[in-house]
Amino acid sequence: MKGQIVFEYVIAVFILFSIIIYSINVLSTIVSGYHSRFLNSFMESKALQISEVLMNDPKNGVVKVWPQLDTDKMTAFDQTCRDTDGYMDLLKAFGLMESEPYEVYHHMNIVINQSTTKFVDCGRSPPEKMNKAVVTRFGVLPSNKIATMQVIVW
Repeated sequence: MKGQIVFEYVIAVFILFSIIIYSINVLSTIVSGYHSRFLNSFMESKALQISEVLMNDPKNGVVKVWPQLDTDKMTAFDQTCRDTDGYMDLLKAFGLMESEPYEVYHHMNIVINQSTTKFVDCGRSPPEKMNKAVVTRFGVLPSNKIATMQVIVW
């Protein structure tokens, strides 16, 4: 029996490795689901945060007082966003850029319109089959018409 592998030992090793591989596969599937839900929650919270700042902060947002939208502030915000450096600065300001352990950022798209008139069209349009968070808010224009703000983060 010296130098020979016993058949029972081979079966035991096979069963052990099967259990280890199965456990790793199950853990990988579970962690993947949690990671996906975490990213969706993160993007939703960022979209809510952006819409909250734009609709409720007279200093940094596009309103005079809630819910009165200011056309001058919307025009200035749109011009800032159209500039490439301005868009990247907005990503940093809204916390959509992460630098640890390497630089990763999420994109955003902000549209403020009233029927056919677009006041703000900021950012990039999301791809069709991409996970994204969408938040819609409503505000009042100086002409007392309702405008829609849609914030998309992906």
